[in-house]
Amino acid sequence: MKFEISRRARRELERINRWWIENRDSRGLFVRDLAQAEMHLRTAPESEVWRNRGDHVIRRWLLPKTGYHLYYRYDAAQKHLVILAVWGATRGTTPRL
Repeated sequence: MKFEISRRARRELERINRWWIENRDSRGLFVRDLAQAEMHLRTAPESEVWRNRGDHVIRRWLLPKTGYHLYYRYDAAQKHLVILAVWGATRGTTPRL
């Protein structure tokens, strides 16, 4: 499977990881949580549907230890997954996608 991270999501991941390194005792927790999510998504990419946009479905996966959602698209025919955004689950809003 092709596993891709959009520019936007990459910036968000870098910002969030920096914050965890600077502000938490468990500095590697975010990276570990993200790695576990990647392993899961590679084996079960058709997880929770968040929004159905007609021509494509946007899915969401929770990083349980750090409380962030990964928003992504998966094309089963192409076996291609793209992380679109990373968003704090407790923010009370959702990303514009």
